[in-house]
Amino acid sequence: MRARAFPSDLRGVTLIELMITIAIGIMLAMMALPVFSTWIAGQQVRTAAESVHEGLRVAQTEAVRRNAPVAFELDTAKGWKVVLVSDDSVIRETMLIEGSPNVKLTVAPAGTTTVIFDGLGRVLDDAQAPLAARVTIDVETKTSFSDARPQRVLIDTAAATGVGIRSCDPKLPSGDPRACPA
Repeated sequence: MRARAFPSDLRGVTLIELMITIAIGIMLAMMALPVFSTWIAGQQVRTAAESVHEGLRVAQTEAVRRNAPVAFELDTAKGWKVVLVSDDSVIRETMLIEGSPNVKLTVAPAGTTTVIFDGLGRVLDDAQAPLAARVTIDVETKTSFSDARPQRVLIDTAAATGVGIRSCDPKLPSGDPRACPA
């Protein structure tokens, strides 16, 4: 018996065609990897900055709601927590490792990792006196991807409406509304 020949339209994929397809797919993935990694690093920076901003807002809101001092405590290596000052009970806590494991937080003035809000939502220092200095929390990536944009969270006590808490981009020029104030 003679082997039956298959028509050309019923043939399968040859091993060479499969290897070329896989090689092209690997090359495309290798070209996209740096862009994707930079995007991931930027997302982690934004997530951490939004988390810190949210924690400050929660502390301020809880202080006004309870009409009692509430502290925002930042651990630059782990995360933050909002604590009722009177009995040290934790109101809310978040770990940065959950969404931003590769970020670095820097606080200025140095050592200002605890911010206390009074019952009116004003910022106090550790001695329960109104805070005079602006507090900045810089959020940067710890990875080697330098294209990931840093973020800054500001606690500005000189705001016209009392206490201003906002996020900004320190690398933007001063005319941009997303830029940090000088």
